Amino acid sequence: MNRDLTSIPHRLLFVNYSLEMGGIETLLLELSRAMMAGRAYRPGVCVFQSGGKLQKEFEAIGVPVHVIQKRRSRDYLLPFRIRGLIRREGYEIVHAHNQVSWLYGGLGAFFSRVPLIYTEHTSLEKFQTAQQKHLKVALRLLGGKTQLVTTVAKHLVPSLEHDIGIPVSRIRNIYNGIDPAPYDINIERREKLEELDLPLSSKIIGIIASLTEAKDHATLLRAFSIVLDQVPEARLLIVGEGPLEKEMRSLVKVLAIDNHVHFLGVRRDIPELLQLFDVFTLSSLIEGLPISLLESMASACPVVATRIPGVDELVTDDAGILVPHSSPDEQARALIKMLTKPELAKILGQGGRNRVLQEFSFNAMIQNYLSCYDELLAGMDH
Repeated sequence: MNRDLTSIPHRLLFVNYSLEMGGIETLLLELSRAMMAGRAYRPGVCVFQSGGKLQKEFEAIGVPVHVIQKRRSRDYLLPFRIRGLIRREGYEIVHAHNQVSWLYGGLGAFFSRVPLIYTEHTSLEKFQTAQQKHLKVALRLLGGKTQLVTTVAKHLVPSLEHDIGIPVSRIRNIYNGIDPAPYDINIERREKLEELDLPLSSKIIGIIASLTEAKDHATLLRAFSIVLDQVPEARLLIVGEGPLEKEMRSLVKVLAIDNHVHFLGVRRDIPELLQLFDVFTLSSLIEGLPISLLESMASACPVVATRIPGVDELVTDDAGILVPHSSPDEQARALIKMLTKPELAKILGQGGRNRVLQEFSFNAMIQNYLSCYDELLAGMDH
């Protein structure tokens, strides 16, 4: 296929499961914003669920959102419906995010004969063993038809190489990056506390994460009940929603900490909340490279997180405290340390911001993705 790279903008289709509030979806929104501001590419988004919290934000910046509802379990017709969308709208590249979107979006791209790029955000470990087995077989076949694969963290590369059979020559690591400017703000603490109906003496621990098994809020809640014994003015703000919310609300009651734990749901004032937090925490069991952690570090908010792959690529000893996962006692100890040693918290918070500025540049991330798209289009001419 002859394609003149100068005949721009080129049409690119992101494929993702939904547009609910999460790290991947936030990344796609920021990528889309940057692409709309440039002249090389025009993005569209294909999702398998309607009504995502971020759908209107994509539409507001002029990015079309195509909802192709996925049927339960395996949907053998979905790749053909995606192929129809690609051909009808004239998309020239498909960029799939995470495994299920890779499977269906990738087949749609293959059937349409357009180049495919895939980004791995988390490993297959998040699936049950039987699901992992089936996905590995399917993705091994699809891997040979995927021109480029990117990872958001280096720890994801070996699995792609060994489990899926992607040669390293086709893998690029592109760290998530964020624009630090929106997080470099000052807020009136008293006003924000009053807005959230919190006592002015509150010491705030915050988590921004979907309420799913992988994020392990249960360990954090148990840790927080220990924190309260030593720091009675502590409050825990839980930002996000998910399937385990009801279960976590029940655990809060069982632990008798309900007067100190606040479920805030999905919020769009994240930069302000991060300025309010005295410490940001993650209790995750599995991650890729968490955007919320990047945001907290960009805010110079000190971090206590679990020492797991991905997080340990982001948080160094001078940028936060890492603790073993599934350990309420260790997490509580680190949180108490942050809340009772403000000088240490300040030093680590500034260390985190410096690390984001130096290593996780938003502009570098955008340029790396655009280079991948250029490489794919150039390859179509040969």
